[in-house]
Amino acid sequence: MIVDAIPQLLCLVDKDGRILRVNRTLERWGLGDVSTVSGSSLHGTLHSGCTAADCYLLALEQKILNDLAHPERTQLEVFDPVLQRHLAIRFQPTLPEEAHPDMAEVLALVSIDDVSETKREEQRVSKMHVSMRHRILEETTRRLETESVQARLLNLLSKTPNFIAIAAADGTLIYLNQSARQMLQLDEDEDFRHFKIFEFLTPQARETMLEEALPVAVCAGTWNGSSELLGRRGRRISTNQVVIAHLNQDGKCDAYSIVEQDMTAWIQSEAALRRSQEEARLLTNQLLNVQEDERQRIAGDLHDVIGQSLSLIKLSIDNVTASLDKSTVAEAGNALQGLSAKVKDALVEVRRISMDLRPAMLDDLGILPTLSWFFREFESACPGIRLIKHIAVKENEIATSLKTTIFRLLQEATTNIVKHAGADRIEVALLRQDEVLMLSVTDNGKGFDPRRRLEDNRSGSGMGLTSMRERVRLSGGVFALDSAPARGTAIRVVWPDASGA
Repeated sequence: MIVDAIPQLLCLVDKDGRILRVNRTLERWGLGDVSTVSGSSLHGTLHSGCTAADCYLLALEQKILNDLAHPERTQLEVFDPVLQRHLAIRFQPTLPEEAHPDMAEVLALVSIDDVSETKREEQRVSKMHVSMRHRILEETTRRLETESVQARLLNLLSKTPNFIAIAAADGTLIYLNQSARQMLQLDEDEDFRHFKIFEFLTPQARETMLEEALPVAVCAGTWNGSSELLGRRGRRISTNQVVIAHLNQDGKCDAYSIVEQDMTAWIQSEAALRRSQEEARLLTNQLLNVQEDERQRIAGDLHDVIGQSLSLIKLSIDNVTASLDKSTVAEAGNALQGLSAKVKDALVEVRRISMDLRPAMLDDLGILPTLSWFFREFESACPGIRLIKHIAVKENEIATSLKTTIFRLLQEATTNIVKHAGADRIEVALLRQDEVLMLSVTDNGKGFDPRRRLEDNRSGSGMGLTSMRERVRLSGGVFALDSAPARGTAIRVVWPDASGA
């Protein structure tokens, strides 16, 4: 009864491999009746109807019979294709000293265990093990990727030019990146964790953060607005500030992230743009005023000089006509001679006005003859001012587009000197070195404060330095002014690439 209750299939076989006894596991496996299998082979009992010549069970039986002379234990685990079970088969020969009269014919005990469930469990465990190893590998890979991303983020936070800080709910600093340290004027190794973020804000910015930024960030998640940092040594930096509130599971804020962008360069650019726009506006007004003054001067010259000359010429013509009517040829001839002189004077005035507007020789002869003429006219008109010239450039070395600019700059600079400087010496230099063209006008006059004069120019009351600077800029040059009270004035202009101007 004990043997029949054992779940393994137990068989006693003789020397020919015939079954002598078998337990009732045979019936539980549905392989026949225990009373009818006596004398059958193990293969015939387990594989009833099997005709496969390569059946593993046949080979096993043959091996057992061949090894009977050498009683050794044989063990095999196999998947039985007929029974569709995983089997653990054990062959245990009986020893002579264990022989019993009732078991004289018994040569071996064959034990067959159905390990299908064990195998399935092993396969399940193996699959779980493989799955677990796969998950561990994925988690390890994900952890390494996360650590790599975190390291890169920390490096990014450390290297970014923006101010980045993390503060506890009470404002105590937890983290500062390198840019934040520099903006707050903290030493490289200085411990910042006993500071609060509010300590590095101007009073107005601190009030805004406490009363607006932090409450809004807690409610909405973020706040964005203007702020002003205050460094340890009094440095003030205007910033654009972003405050991010970090809430815990209870909905309470346990930390803040603060990101601030230095707006100094942007503010300076905006101020420079406003100044540029204002200068452009003033320059436009000044240009309109200059044009109006020029028109008024031309109108005066035409009315006072040319108009008067033409009136005299008309009167002379009338006198000649009257003389001819009276047949006084001699008097008519004298009148015509006087008329010729008046016409000549009128032509001289027309040429003078034309030269003031734009010297024709600038187009006909070039810049160097025009400068020679200008210098002669200046020395004739201003004998009390010594004019020193250094012209070391050839006509073909000056771009056509620069010739008018050079003449106008020289004309305006000398006019300003005569009107305002009180100088008795002017030095003009026009030089070329490689591709660089240089013009300088220097005087020994009373000089001035360039910054104050620039403000006068912006208000429209200056000497036109803004228009000179703008004329140089539009021509591709660089304008420089050096002056101080009682030290004279030097104007220098450089065109870096005069060949392409």
